[in-house]
Amino acid sequence: METVLNSSSWLQDPFPGELWVQCFLSIFLTITCFSLNFVMVFIYLKEPVYQGVLRYMLFIHLLVNDFLQTALAVLLFLFARFEGIMLLSACSVIVLLSACTSMNTPLNLAVMSLERYVAICFPLHHVQLCTVNRGYIAVALVWLIGILPGISDISIAYTYGPPGYFQGYFDCRRSLFIILPSQNIKQLVFNTVYFTSIWAVVIYTYLQILITARKATSDKSSASKGQRTILLHGVQLILSMSFFIFPLTEYLFQGQTLLPMRHVRFFNYYVTMVLPRCLTPLIYGVRDENFKKHLKVYLSSCRKKVQPLQSN
Repeated sequence: METVLNSSSWLQDPFPGELWVQCFLSIFLTITCFSLNFVMVFIYLKEPVYQGVLRYMLFIHLLVNDFLQTALAVLLFLFARFEGIMLLSACSVIVLLSACTSMNTPLNLAVMSLERYVAICFPLHHVQLCTVNRGYIAVALVWLIGILPGISDISIAYTYGPPGYFQGYFDCRRSLFIILPSQNIKQLVFNTVYFTSIWAVVIYTYLQILITARKATSDKSSASKGQRTILLHGVQLILSMSFFIFPLTEYLFQGQTLLPMRHVRFFNYYVTMVLPRCLTPLIYGVRDENFKKHLKVYLSSCRKKVQPLQSN
């Protein structure tokens, strides 16, 4: 996410009407995403069938994390669009959270893949291994790993930045905390190890579930469903990494006039950052039979409460 928002010059000096269209699209999708996420979180907290089940807990954590990331992305977009500035110390908190939540999503997907791997390949040990308490530990580790790059960059900026640097006012972006050339190398190494490890987990769990599904003489449907779930994790992982294509499209469209570049950059921001995070409840929640059933119940009850007034 921070790759897209490192430069805010593309967001300034909008063409007439363009500002409001882009703001409307960003805010509308965020509100829609929040509404659906809120309903699913409410169902999770309300219905006892979801309590004590690790995969539902991880799903809800993914929902909350992705919505927080979307909200922060839209906030930074609006600040840049209206040429807003803020205290760098306050900006550091927003940048830290946005960087952390963007790293959390792939990690959470890897943990969800491991949970399905244990459920399909080691069903007798699933209840003992995949407990909610261990899920809390996994979520804590996800946040610990996700926050490390941002914490290190902010600490380096605080240590090596000029005196009073964090008391200055700037347009908020991640590049403000890149002080040393070695930080770019650090980030490259971290991203390489990070994404290689996550893809290794997802591919390994998928292959193991595939082997189990072929060997299974009973409960083939459960194994097949596990395969589809891991495939969806892979799709979501690709979507969560899609913001890395931003520099590539920037390079491909170099030399274009300002108007096409504005459209390309907004398209990148909207499609690679905002939209994928709003697909999570559709990819997982609506597909799950329990969530689907409870969604129908709650939505139908809402429609019954909002009845048109009868004319006399």
